[in-house]
Amino acid sequence: MAESEVIVQLHTPPRPARAGTADLPGDPGDPDAPGVLGVRSLLERRFGVTAEPLHPGVGDPALIGWQRVAVPAGVDAEAVAAALRDHPAVEAAYVKPPADLP
Repeated sequence: MAESEVIVQLHTPPRPARAGTADLPGDPGDPDAPGVLGVRSLLERRFGVTAEPLHPGVGDPALIGWQRVAVPAGVDAEAVAAALRDHPAVEAAYVKPPADLP
């Protein structure tokens, strides 16, 4: 079984970090803001996986809240997506379908 990918959209995406503020506790531009931390904690604790930005380094508010979770073989990607959908900081989560062959 190959690695799967779960795509996650947060309800309220963090704002892009302003110069000199990303390390302030609770700053919404911080990737460690409470909503993101809660999602990361859930993933690490229950499934041993982590989330990363789907569009790293972008400043577009429509893209900042999207995360990618690489789910290794042997971990149920549907269970990961379902657990994420139950998290209050998550708007949507789905298992990305495999790419078709050209």
